[in-house]
Amino acid sequence: MFEKSEAKLTASKKAIDEFVNDKLGLSVHWGIYAIIGKGEWVMHVDKINVREYEKLMVSFNPVKFNADEWISLLKETGIKAFMITSKHHDGFCMFDTALTEYKITNTPFKKDPIKELADACNKYKVKLHFYYSLLDWHHPDYQSNWTSYVRYYQGQIRELCSNYGKIGGFVFDGWWPRHQFDESQKYFIPKGKWEIGETYDLIHSLQPDALIANNHHILPLPGEDYQIFELDLPGENTAGFNTTEIGDKPLASWINLGGGWSYIKDNRRFPEVDYFLNFKKRCDERNTFLWLNAAPMPDGRLQPEQVKILKEFGEALKHEREK
Repeated sequence: MFEKSEAKLTASKKAIDEFVNDKLGLSVHWGIYAIIGKGEWVMHVDKINVREYEKLMVSFNPVKFNADEWISLLKETGIKAFMITSKHHDGFCMFDTALTEYKITNTPFKKDPIKELADACNKYKVKLHFYYSLLDWHHPDYQSNWTSYVRYYQGQIRELCSNYGKIGGFVFDGWWPRHQFDESQKYFIPKGKWEIGETYDLIHSLQPDALIANNHHILPLPGEDYQIFELDLPGENTAGFNTTEIGDKPLASWINLGGGWSYIKDNRRFPEVDYFLNFKKRCDERNTFLWLNAAPMPDGRLQPEQVKILKEFGEALKHEREK
């Protein structure tokens, strides 16, 4: 379903210019799916029903999570933006939302990691961004009461804009208007309008410096501040789902540090740092921001292999700047 945006607001020019100049960010895909260790789509791929999947909450206790370690690593690497999955397609919330009980503060961990990350980002002067999935495989209103679901997700966007200090932006996902869904994917299909322009204006009114992108694989809509290419350079479609059209907004590429978007417990193959340095060089040639993506483990630590890549990456960039 295609939907127009009638958004009237955009991020401030200062924030957009800073984003373009910062050139580099790190995202993480982290949620209760890490316990299974087969990727963030495991609920769909393995056909796990809602009630069975909910049981993962009981064993999610990332006691080795340390927000300061994560963000200080970024600072050391020269990365100036950080993005975390506040809610993925499985509907589980990695923040202390008041709008559902399906959240990390109701697990044995009890704490709000996004609050701790927001504090660390403020300490190290790293801009905090949120990934948010519009698609929701868990919330009953997604299937049965669309008006109520839109109120729910917009309410969560308001919470994210209001409860964590100044934020750098949002990347939305889960709405792919060019994709044709088959019978096994019918619960992916939105049942009405997202009121997306209203959502964008809500963000820009509450957080004037927050940049918005949407991983919908079409040209940017009014209210979106940059165009993102998933697993591709701008204008390329090796992944098979990106548009090859380039709009008039700033550009970003988004790639993994190896293995998948989220933790894959059987994966032990990670590219050498040269792969990422070469990819960044190509991004720089196209004046394109690069989002790297890491996949934290169920216990809350970043994977050692990915930490090693980031440290080597940072050292290489430092040497380049010193030439």
